[in-house]
Amino acid sequence: MPVRLHGTYRDAAALSTACAYVGPHSEYENPFTAGVASLLGPPMDAAATADLFAATLRGPVGRRYAARFAGELRGLDLMCTCPLDVPCHADVLLRIANNTVGRPLPLTAELLEGPR
Repeated sequence: MPVRLHGTYRDAAALSTACAYVGPHSEYENPFTAGVASLLGPPMDAAATADLFAATLRGPVGRRYAARFAGELRGLDLMCTCPLDVPCHADVLLRIANNTVGRPLPLTAELLEGPR
């Protein structure tokens, strides 16, 4: 089963084609950044940014991106610059990419956010 790894674009490129970099400056990056003040309140932590990323993928436009991401990332390890001991949008991408093998893409809240 694919896993989330910690590293940079160069680290991912050195590993193999079985790893995709999804961190900053990639087409899969999380547009929400931990520690940056939001319009609605104080800065978000890593968990809040991962939750917000998952929420955007549930919308009408986001579902199209989620379906594309699932197809492109299925079966790959995902590398991001986030520390492994904090929530990351790569966890969301891993769930949608690897829970859809051979099945239609059911972008439910559980699939995008994980079990509660």
